[in-house]
Amino acid sequence: MIKLALSILLPLTFILPDTSQLQLLQDLKQDLQQLQSGNSHFISDNSTLSPSVETVAQDLQLFGLIAHLDLSQASYTWQEQGQHQVHRWKFDEGDIRSIVEIQSSIPLDTVVTVRYLDGKPPTQQHIANTFTFRAYFISTVDTPNKLYYLTEEEQGLLGYRLGEKLVEVTYASAKKGLSDVLPRYKEEVRQLVLQLQQ
Repeated sequence: MIKLALSILLPLTFILPDTSQLQLLQDLKQDLQQLQSGNSHFISDNSTLSPSVETVAQDLQLFGLIAHLDLSQASYTWQEQGQHQVHRWKFDEGDIRSIVEIQSSIPLDTVVTVRYLDGKPPTQQHIANTFTFRAYFISTVDTPNKLYYLTEEEQGLLGYRLGEKLVEVTYASAKKGLSDVLPRYKEEVRQLVLQLQQ
């Protein structure tokens, strides 16, 4: 019986991904490529009147540096809270003190009422979708959660914060239901990060 269990479990250890690996670099590459290949997005940036894909690419270089940090020098913890998998790397030395990656799978199954401005009668639309978000929070010696990055696996980059600079990206062809899920998700993650700081 034990041999049978081991013969089933042993191959699984090679199939399962290493969950202790930060996925930030992969997300940065995918998100930037997606922004550069299309123009059906709007970038909001509180630090400039003319944000562009180029300004976003410059900002993402800082996140790229963080994605290349040697994580072997950090202590790693993992926990699951509801729909959220929380990966955390803590550093004892250096300017960066912690990196938190929160991956969340959020299902949506709802009916929305669409109202028209031209007087047509309202219609109901069924929306069923699943969202895979990854949020990154980087704390420095001076400031907890100084840097923040949010992406959705299929949609791409949704926003980031560098200190006081806040950038948000919206899409002309947004994934169905994103506007219904995103505000609630952001609040859940904010609460979760506050709990981690205690």
